[in-house]
Amino acid sequence: MTTIFKLHSGLRTQLQPFRLSKGLCRTLATATTEHLPSSSKSLELPAASLSYHWDTAPPTAEQLKYAAKFFEKLPPTFLWSAPKFKTMDFGDSPEVCFLGRSNVGKSSLLNALLGRNIAHTSSKPGRTKAMNAFAIGGSEDNGKNRLVVLDMPGYGKGGRADWGTQVLKYLGKRRQLKRAFLLVDAEHGVKDSDRQLLELFQEQEVPHQVILAKADRILFPGTRDPSQTVLEAKLSELRRAMESVKEFVQPNLEDDNQVVGEVISCSSQKWIGGKRLGVDAVRFAMLKAADLEFKPKMKLASPVEIVSHEEIFGMRHTG
Repeated sequence: MTTIFKLHSGLRTQLQPFRLSKGLCRTLATATTEHLPSSSKSLELPAASLSYHWDTAPPTAEQLKYAAKFFEKLPPTFLWSAPKFKTMDFGDSPEVCFLGRSNVGKSSLLNALLGRNIAHTSSKPGRTKAMNAFAIGGSEDNGKNRLVVLDMPGYGKGGRADWGTQVLKYLGKRRQLKRAFLLVDAEHGVKDSDRQLLELFQEQEVPHQVILAKADRILFPGTRDPSQTVLEAKLSELRRAMESVKEFVQPNLEDDNQVVGEVISCSSQKWIGGKRLGVDAVRFAMLKAADLEFKPKMKLASPVEIVSHEEIFGMRHTG
């Protein structure tokens, strides 16, 4: 049985017609920066503890700052919504897409990444019925100076019946696609449908990366912030969760399968020191996929005088 067939049969649900609601249209037209909740300032949470790198280098503080500035400099722009691949608009800007189970909180994370309530969210799984595109860095198609982000329909319970058909066309044919980000629930880990999608990425040779969503449910399971000692234990638990994901996405380091050798955990809800957990790291990964990240200037070594072999030999012979 092929992976494509398993997706069609395993992820099948009742197909609902695509329609942009009036509420969604108003949200897209009048989105404003949301109210920032209070942050936990007394806790120490190093950025490196929220990611697991086995084949890449973590971003520097300067790169994280640049990523945040890139996303916050201009408001995101809603570009288009397409229920089918053939109805998509084309452009020259690099694209990244986000995929995940219909209850993984994909649209909420996108709102956190984009800094606006622009992606439609709901307590009911599977509300994203079409492929929705947003622009970061300006609404005009100016090639590599902006990034296009796609919110894809969720799969699994509440997903669309034809999910596999349309998304597979996008993953296999979209030349602007630079990386697919797969969201996995931090508490529940990689599910069967997630594994099927990972197999699809490998079959289609799609560059991809796993993001561990809802990491706050591991680190902050209660209503109150834990002590620093308890938090360190929870960070160890999160590390084990990230390591378990690595065993699914790249068990053999000699075979990359187009996967990025890192896992980033994040949260669209929890704030520490005025920042959402892991959001800037995901932003950096998005920019890096599109070759838009901050690149420190390499300091060249001072030129030195080169002495030829003949000169050296002659000097020694003369002496």
